[in-house]
Amino acid sequence: MFAATADVVAIGHTGGEPYALRALLAEYGADVRLLPVGSPRHLADVLNGTLSRADHLVLCCHGDERGILLDELAPEIAAEQPFNDVLTPGIAAELGRLDKPVVLSTGCMTGSDAMARGFLDAGCSAYIAPQGYPDGTAAVAFAAAFYYRTLALGTPLTGAVAAARALGGDTDLFRLWH
Repeated sequence: MFAATADVVAIGHTGGEPYALRALLAEYGADVRLLPVGSPRHLADVLNGTLSRADHLVLCCHGDERGILLDELAPEIAAEQPFNDVLTPGIAAELGRLDKPVVLSTGCMTGSDAMARGFLDAGCSAYIAPQGYPDGTAAVAFAAAFYYRTLALGTPLTGAVAAARALGGDTDLFRLWH
């Protein structure tokens, strides 16, 4: 029996992060799928429940003060998308129809109050993301420690986040909203 279901969403070029987290989540007892995002439509379909109904949604991405960054598309493809370039808090709230998953974003600056509100308004039960620019290794370390605590040990979310933040370095940039 699986501890939970988890979808690791690979948004843009994030190196080996999605693959490492997919393997770790499986080791911790989750039924895991890797969902590569090739266009904003794919991400919209993850957020509106067409492609994901998992208990945990891990967004491996890059971000800035505007939101989650997406790859640039050819103009003819971009014209057919529900949005382009950036998933903003407003777009997340508008397009999202999440069924109470815990959402963890590894992207820089995706831990704003506005982005958290956008995801909570979209239906997630909790949103976890960094308030700043963590080193990429810190994002993976945070996620690994958080999921070890919550999936393998059954630690409640607040305790799992606190333990992962305590690792040191930039892991303390991550924050929980629920």
